[in-house]
Amino acid sequence: MEENRRMKILVLGNSGAGKSTLIEAIAGKEVPIGIGEGKTQSISVYESEIWPLTLIDTKGFEFNFLQQIKTIDQVKRFTKEQIEAADGRGIDAVWYCIEGTTRRTFAHNIDLMNRAIRGWKGIPVFAVITKSYSEPDEIENIEAVKAAFYKEKGINFKTVIPVVAKEYRINDAVAVPVKGLPELCTETLACAAEAREISVGNQFRLVLEQKRFSAEKTVLGATMAAAVVGAVPIPFPDSFILVPLETGLAKSLLKIYDIDFSGDLVTAIVGSAAITTVARTALNALKAIPNVAGSVINAVVAGFFVFALGESVIAVSEEICKGRINKEKIDDVVKFVEEKIGSNAALAAALRILTTNPEKWKNKKARQILIETLKAVKDTLVKNGGSSGELKP
Repeated sequence: MEENRRMKILVLGNSGAGKSTLIEAIAGKEVPIGIGEGKTQSISVYESEIWPLTLIDTKGFEFNFLQQIKTIDQVKRFTKEQIEAADGRGIDAVWYCIEGTTRRTFAHNIDLMNRAIRGWKGIPVFAVITKSYSEPDEIENIEAVKAAFYKEKGINFKTVIPVVAKEYRINDAVAVPVKGLPELCTETLACAAEAREISVGNQFRLVLEQKRFSAEKTVLGATMAAAVVGAVPIPFPDSFILVPLETGLAKSLLKIYDIDFSGDLVTAIVGSAAITTVARTALNALKAIPNVAGSVINAVVAGFFVFALGESVIAVSEEICKGRINKEKIDDVVKFVEEKIGSNAALAAALRILTTNPEKWKNKKARQILIETLKAVKDTLVKNGGSSGELKP
């Protein structure tokens, strides 16, 4: 079976839940073919010699809280590392193993699983009841597991499959045979097309998140630089002193998102009259702050204006990457940026914070005001359920 046609299955569950026995039965061998790099030393990878499946074994969830957090962190790191793998794919499905011979709290177990795989939205999840030796217990366990999964929102739960991965001998005359393995594998493979589509979507989303992280760092640097430029004794909304900085920022952000752009596109974004109006409005709103020098006000407004412009260019870049905006239609791009900068939550929050308690800014320098306000903006937006990017000076 070709490697790129294999499904990658993340196997989760408590220690002692029978993960290793299940993996060995399906893989057809006992030795792992690879160990996760970096900080994922507890992740082992097995390729099945029977099924077109790659099984990813994890350290079991423990009752110890710190160990649970460690395991969750390892799973998150490993799944993100999959983006950099040779085939560029992530996790295709999850097998969550629950021991059929114990009465552990299903709901708690499922919550741990959900936290571990939250980065891979929508991937198919199969509940595997291991060591399913007793038929009466099996029926009861299936209903209990289903009830627990149905209470959890946001999980693409498929089905419950009881298995016995290794013959279990009750006595010399009676043994429980292996069962459920073909059903588990065929049910999983039936989701291959869905899993690939979801995996690609998650991969694209995480790639965008990485680009956004880099872009927000670039915007923050430009914000601080704008404060220095804006401190000159010229009303910057009526001059061109920020144009080189704005132009460089826009070009840098478009490059981070791998967008080929023309000089006309950047010129149109930076030269928008509507964007300049936003800066002038912000400046007028802050002029009323007493005991703060005009050069400091200029610098603060310049910094927040460039910050809002940068966030807007990030937003339009993501829309272009998603195919929702055509970069060749410059008017559409500029209109989108204008709307974003005009309704920028961070800029609006900054103006409220700066004008609500003017005495706080007395005798402070522009950089200090910017840093304190950026932190306050972040706290405000996070509290209100919004997003303010990194906002870390």
